Amino acid sequence: MRMDIDHLEFEELEQLRNAINRRLLQMRRTKGLALPELLRLFEEVKQTLTDQGKEWRSLERWQWLDGEIRFWLNPAAQDLYNTGWFSIDDLIGWTHDYGPVMIEEEYDEELDTPPSDVHVTRLSDEDILSSSPAI
Repeated sequence: MRMDIDHLEFEELEQLRNAINRRLLQMRRTKGLALPELLRLFEEVKQTLTDQGKEWRSLERWQWLDGEIRFWLNPAAQDLYNTGWFSIDDLIGWTHDYGPVMIEEEYDEELDTPPSDVHVTRLSDEDILSSSPAI
């Protein structure tokens, strides 16, 4: 399937960009990354959040906490998002509007799963390559 992006409206292009960014982040392996790789992924997550219009006062500091690198988040919209130290996976969850960054959502850290209305399907590399539209 080939997609003709020349005929998409601005809003449709933004939605496509956001979907691509989220999908790329979802496909990333986050456990066991060396610090330089983790910081590169962190920059990609921040760009995705920026593309989605999510803003923060602080999201630059990081340190080793609880056995992993965590990033300090002080969001602009504090009525919607929590302030605190978050893992890269927590920040990726924020790009999908779930996880401990979200205030209005009850989140069970032991389960570490998205809300029940989100359906996750694991695809093999072959399935992903064969179903990807040519852009």
